[in-house]
Amino acid sequence: MRIKKFTASSYAEALNQVKREMGEHALSISTRSLRKDSRAERVDNSTLVEITASIDHSAVEDTETKNSRFTEKECLRFIGNDDIDIKSLMFSMFTQSDRARALGVEPHQLGLFTQLVENGIHERLVPKLIQRINEEEGETDSSLQSGGRRIIKLMKQVLGCAGGIRLDGEGVKKVALVGPTGAGKTTTIAKLAADFVYRQRKKVALISLDTYRLGAIDQLRIYGEIMEVPVETAADKQDFQSKLNHHADKDIILIDTTGRCHTDNTYAGFLKRTFEAAGGVETHLVLPTSAHENQFNAAWKQYSPLEVDRVLFTKLDEGLSFGPLFNFSLRSRIPFSYFTTGQKVPEDIEVASQERVIRLIFN
Repeated sequence: MRIKKFTASSYAEALNQVKREMGEHALSISTRSLRKDSRAERVDNSTLVEITASIDHSAVEDTETKNSRFTEKECLRFIGNDDIDIKSLMFSMFTQSDRARALGVEPHQLGLFTQLVENGIHERLVPKLIQRINEEEGETDSSLQSGGRRIIKLMKQVLGCAGGIRLDGEGVKKVALVGPTGAGKTTTIAKLAADFVYRQRKKVALISLDTYRLGAIDQLRIYGEIMEVPVETAADKQDFQSKLNHHADKDIILIDTTGRCHTDNTYAGFLKRTFEAAGGVETHLVLPTSAHENQFNAAWKQYSPLEVDRVLFTKLDEGLSFGPLFNFSLRSRIPFSYFTTGQKVPEDIEVASQERVIRLIFN
């Protein structure tokens, strides 16, 4: 086994030295920061990065011999994912500090990096935020408190929040809630209807396209009876258009839809054809905050044929980490409309705002 230390001005440069001299099979034993003038009487604030690496050539040769029986395609099939990203897999095995340095984060910025990642902001996104504030305002103060304030200011600027549903006064407003099963679409429809009926004094009708889930229409009818709002069901595109025409005198028609598994790629197409025939349907993608960020992305992809207008996050009271809301906002660039915070109708709903998202993320 061969062991050697490599020193450079950055982690990435030191890692490249390891790869050039010892090859791709080298293992990093330890990493530390050194002051450039550590042996001199004068102390320099600039630092170096030292990587201690090792390699066992006999083990590498033995491994390569054993693996020579499998083609790359066969190995990927054995792993079970033809699209596996080996670089991402290796990256995930680094310590958080190592990953931060590999992404270009300076040593004095590690505290800020750690705070943002622990609050749910994607670690590959954090260095870009830090770089942006340094470019726009300069590194005048590298403290955690100052850096946090500047990051929050930038996050507010890039977060998209479009406000609540607006009635433009030109005919009936048609708004549909779409999203995965269990996201809370039906309860949210009731909350929105109550706001328009009691606070804004508008004429409202409810139409359900959910003809699959047992009890869905019964739940909506109960809310409709309490608010004295008509509730209709529509089984297909023609039936839906007929119900819309019947309630053309209303100010707003709220449309409930069926929740489908993210692997169902046909329902979004049905909704697209149905809404295009009706014309001017504003769609809000409903996502539960309690879900994983990957589920946000899967639902967004599933309903992308609709060209979703807004995102509505439910179950904030059940959420554990709110950084994914920010990640999703930057990924999708779809503005937020509302947040719901519980089961109570009509009070547990609020118009989404940048300030609210920031408070959620930073507790």
